[in-house]
Amino acid sequence: MRKIEHFKKKYNDFMYDHIHLKRFMHEVNGVMCGTISALLYAFGFACFISAFLEGDNFTIVTGGVSGLAQNVALFLQFTTKIKLNPGQIQAIGYTLLNIPLLIFAFFKIGKRFSIQTAINVILSSLFLWLFNQYGQDIIRSVVESPVMSYPTSNTARSSLIIVRALFAAICTGFSSAIAFKGDTSCGGIDIVTYYVSMRKSTSVGKYSIIFNSFIVGLYSVIIIVHSFTMGTFGSEFGTAILSLMVSSVYQFITSLIVDMIHLRNKKIQIEFITKNPALGQVLISNFPHGATMSQAAGVYSNESKIVIRMVVSSFETQKVVAVAKRADPHVFITVTSLVQVYGNFFIRPVN
Repeated sequence: MRKIEHFKKKYNDFMYDHIHLKRFMHEVNGVMCGTISALLYAFGFACFISAFLEGDNFTIVTGGVSGLAQNVALFLQFTTKIKLNPGQIQAIGYTLLNIPLLIFAFFKIGKRFSIQTAINVILSSLFLWLFNQYGQDIIRSVVESPVMSYPTSNTARSSLIIVRALFAAICTGFSSAIAFKGDTSCGGIDIVTYYVSMRKSTSVGKYSIIFNSFIVGLYSVIIIVHSFTMGTFGSEFGTAILSLMVSSVYQFITSLIVDMIHLRNKKIQIEFITKNPALGQVLISNFPHGATMSQAAGVYSNESKIVIRMVVSSFETQKVVAVAKRADPHVFITVTSLVQVYGNFFIRPVN
């Protein structure tokens, strides 16, 4: 562990003296995160969200731009009787529907963020096309073995649908989180939730749930309305409710994973109790945040103490604690998670 920390310190010191190389590596990191993110998203959609086993006609509603494309496909299927391939819709519609959101990101979030997100969207569409053209035959040959064949009982079918939702949520949740770690996004509603979370200075998961709940609900409404018009309300109503329930589980797990990994907008209050009056200056010299200092006294020793309170981003916590301990090895530190911060708080821009 010490060797890793030593290597990181040497790397940071080297990059500090080579600013252009540091910027280049930052862009490379963004592209790498975007590529991994796009691959995970395409794999999750092609393998778990879209139905590909014989006898399995249940589709999980993803929410966001993908879910919007699914709603459009379902509406066209019911109104024009045209059967559309979900993968083809994702590969084409995902790119087209992202164009206005990428323009929004360019002006409201930043040029780098929008360019990196555009790369992510293009790679996602490419990987989706490849998975649907070549990948599903391989996947189908594996899962359609006698052991993995599609179950016939209702209980087994429901279990398989839940398993699909869980694995789909894991793939897309990690996809969004990895993109956010690279200061980019997967496009679609992720752009909107990222922007709102920056403005509100809080986590992105809850905003994703709000935006996606409408799209998931709309999918079920389309099924119910169609069942009324076709006189098949009894059979399709259950499908609509199951779609709503399973897709809600999918959305919840996806948002939970994003908030667990993406720490940019999570705030932490750190309290330092010290005898060193210079600790406050050390902290604000190393981090772009303010601090509040007050006088205190120990109850047992009655010694004069200084209490310093500082709010930082979650990913800065370990570094702040390390700096404080170097300045004062005897400092007493408490760390508290915050739900919301109001007022001016510096967040490193992504552009």
